[in-house]
Amino acid sequence: YYSNEFIDNVVNEYENSIIEIKNEIYESYLDLKGYLTDKQCNNLNEYLNSLFQSNTYDEIIHSFDNKQIRLTISDLDGKAIYKNIQENIKSIKENTYTKEELKNNLLSTKDNTEVIIDLVKELDNRLNIFKLKNNSYTFNDIAKMAIKIVRDNKEVRNEIKNYFNEIMVDEYQDTSDLQDEFISLISNNNVYMVGDIKQSIYRFRNANPDIFRSKYNDYSNDKGGYKIDLLKNFRSREEVLDNINSVFDLIMDEKIGNAQYKVSHRMISKNNMYNLRSNTDYNMDLITYEKDDKYEEAEIEAFIIAKDIKEKIESKYQVIDKETKKLRDVNYSDFCVIMDRGSSFDTYSKIFEYFNIPSVIWQDEKLNTEDDILILKNIVNLIIKVKEDIIDEEFKYYFTSIARSYLFNYTDDEILNIFVNNLFKEDNVYKLAKEISIDLDTITNSELLDNIINKFNIYEKTILKGNIDSCNVRYDELSKLFSSLSNLGYTPYDLKEYFKNSSKLDIRYSLNTKGLGSVNIMNIHKSKGLEFSICYFSGLSKKFNDQDIKDNFLIDNKYGIIIPINNDGLENTILKKLYTRKYYKEDISEKIRLFYVALTRTKEKMIIVSPKLENDNDVKEIVSDNIRLKYRSLYDILDSINTKLKAYNKEIDINDLNLTTDYNLSKKNIPNIFTDDKKIQLNEIKIDSEIIKDTHFSKEANYIKTKEEIDNMKYGTYMHYLFEVSNFKDTCSNEVLDLVNKLDLENAKICKEYEFIYEEDNTKYHGIIDLLLIYDDHVDIVDYKLKNIDDENYKKQLLGYKKYIENKLNKKTNTYLYSIFNKTLLEIK
Repeated sequence: YYSNEFIDNVVNEYENSIIEIKNEIYESYLDLKGYLTDKQCNNLNEYLNSLFQSNTYDEIIHSFDNKQIRLTISDLDGKAIYKNIQENIKSIKENTYTKEELKNNLLSTKDNTEVIIDLVKELDNRLNIFKLKNNSYTFNDIAKMAIKIVRDNKEVRNEIKNYFNEIMVDEYQDTSDLQDEFISLISNNNVYMVGDIKQSIYRFRNANPDIFRSKYNDYSNDKGGYKIDLLKNFRSREEVLDNINSVFDLIMDEKIGNAQYKVSHRMISKNNMYNLRSNTDYNMDLITYEKDDKYEEAEIEAFIIAKDIKEKIESKYQVIDKETKKLRDVNYSDFCVIMDRGSSFDTYSKIFEYFNIPSVIWQDEKLNTEDDILILKNIVNLIIKVKEDIIDEEFKYYFTSIARSYLFNYTDDEILNIFVNNLFKEDNVYKLAKEISIDLDTITNSELLDNIINKFNIYEKTILKGNIDSCNVRYDELSKLFSSLSNLGYTPYDLKEYFKNSSKLDIRYSLNTKGLGSVNIMNIHKSKGLEFSICYFSGLSKKFNDQDIKDNFLIDNKYGIIIPINNDGLENTILKKLYTRKYYKEDISEKIRLFYVALTRTKEKMIIVSPKLENDNDVKEIVSDNIRLKYRSLYDILDSINTKLKAYNKEIDINDLNLTTDYNLSKKNIPNIFTDDKKIQLNEIKIDSEIIKDTHFSKEANYIKTKEEIDNMKYGTYMHYLFEVSNFKDTCSNEVLDLVNKLDLENAKICKEYEFIYEEDNTKYHGIIDLLLIYDDHVDIVDYKLKNIDDENYKKQLLGYKKYIENKLNKKTNTYLYSIFNKTLLEIK
């Protein structure tokens, strides 16, 4: 990546990219002229003339000098074209380096790149040592090992080659370089691959569509294999396929999208079942609306879709039954709402619930954050504590968590009683854990889980959680996880450490329970391979995620390690600019394919819901590269072919939806839960506010503490805890008993840990009184200290308490400091 040849190629590529930008400006200029007055045309032509006369890189970057121009254009399409010209001019003006300077900038990063490589190699080496020692590997590690075995061992390679009659690869468009390398090593002119490059949507998993495209093009020319196009579609109605073809004819080709759609990828309907027709228009509906700042787009679109579903259910909309191959009334499970991502799923769920529409959301859940799994984890940890006969703070945490959970539903008073009277071993939670712990040394992880589920009666009690199916799926996933951990050498004792180390990881599982009698809601990736009679597509305005290109340090197969240079601050080299162009081209190509996957889930009717489309530019053959490379959302795709979609457009006025009246829809998305007609008067009031001083009575310690001081503080906290949980009348510890003997508690109302806040002279005071004894004629305040009670700060603290209580209760108040170690009660006056 630092050879002269590579550097020259990169600089030449960048030079050509600048020339391409110049050509884009010229094409946009020709489009813009129709929106300008003669005077504006002359001014713009004069401004751009030097650029248009430039032919080389150096001429182009120096063609503007300090000239400026500003045009006022009222037409929206004209504005968009002019904005595009301005952005391209800016990208040229930002570059001021000669070709020689560009080369030197690239070469100047070499030393830092070598340091990065050394660090990565060292990290890789340490990781490999760890993996070897623990016999633990990633999937990629295993793939590389397999490749190494067959590549380096001819005998092994030949044995595998001659063993298989055929190697069949499905979903070939999602093949990674590692997978393809392995297949190529063991193949023997016997590989049969099935795939569709238009459905390659897993770049984030290292899928490389170029592998498919390369073979497809070679085999099309009888080079290395045979190509069979499977264009007959048995899923969808003819109208659905015609609609899809009309969209992708215009936006997908070899350069952007990676498939010559119009030439060799158009689908043909071949399912005779769809000859059955009801009195229905099966062409797509494009429902558009004007945005309104009062409502979020997700709220409006969910409301539109919910109303449409209700109308279709009530009107007995007809669809084909796959089993009987006859028309029938539509039901909720025939509907699917597909979005690019799941950030609005909760909004849809709430609005559908308001409409009494049952729905199921398809998304991966986090196994290690679900309440029932956390309880199971705590049961495992409790069993280990019981086996080791340890009752410490951790034990008490696990015990409390389980006792308070839906498995036992202990009240706080019941738990407190167990704590105060040390009744842990007499309690059923402990006894069940004890029964299981007896066999802990001899059972597997899976057997441990089975014992917990049986002993703690978990399956019977999951009804209290609400969604039994989800709980059962999670238990099954946990069982698989425990079994896998056993295979890796984990014993039940190791589970505690595993849970601790995995607490920050996302252990995901899938709830793919197709909604029987429910509307299905999912993202596009989840929808792949599925099919539904009626599909809604929404959330199209959300911008594509381009966070990957915003890092200062990047790596790419083509450009190598991409790092900035330091010219009085970090500055990107041309590698970052070239990578950004490459990234957007690949990302937009995948998003076009993603849109294809979404639309092809439809069997009978597709309905697209979107903010109003604005673009009126006529599209003849295909949308220009210049426009497509600026797609930043699925909405942009639709907007670029707006003129071809107008026949399907059904624009609605959101005021006619009665959003506020029907649903009380607002940014807060709160349903109208009131059942009567009584109106609530809301009077907005303005409260004057100002910053006030925040203080507290307790002594501050702003210094670094020694271990001994920290230990003393911990012990002091523990002693405070003893006093806090004591009832001061019946059973008491020796430390508490001494204080009880020094106080008259017979006629006192006892308040422990009495917390108060009050304000005076713009100052907010906060304090916690350890022991407050309220009598008919006076009040006693007692503050506990571990040893020293002579500190003036403590006295000041108590006098603050005294002032507050006297003002609050209007009673004479006495204050005392009690030294737990010295067993001394000192009155403060």
